[in-house]
Amino acid sequence: MGASFDGVVLNLPGKPKTLYVDGKSAESVSLRESIVALLDLADESLECSALVIALERSSPNLGVLLHSLMYVGGTVVTNPVFQVDPAFVLVGLEI
Repeated sequence: MGASFDGVVLNLPGKPKTLYVDGKSAESVSLRESIVALLDLADESLECSALVIALERSSPNLGVLLHSLMYVGGTVVTNPVFQVDPAFVLVGLEI
């Protein structure tokens, strides 16, 4: 069964073009295949140089998701280009 993610491309002057996606579907999908598909979409179709996934801090699986994303090269975004709701944590992956 395929996964569905909501997202937006942010292209600000002087900043890398980035695909931001809502990670609420991340708990119910095969994370590895979904990340590969999102990276391919961001790189090949949208010509982005980064992918950022927004995860809810209240998620019971946040620790597992963060660990999995960091295992594949993700890092917590500590200086986002805009103010982030404290209910979310952003995890970025360079393409």
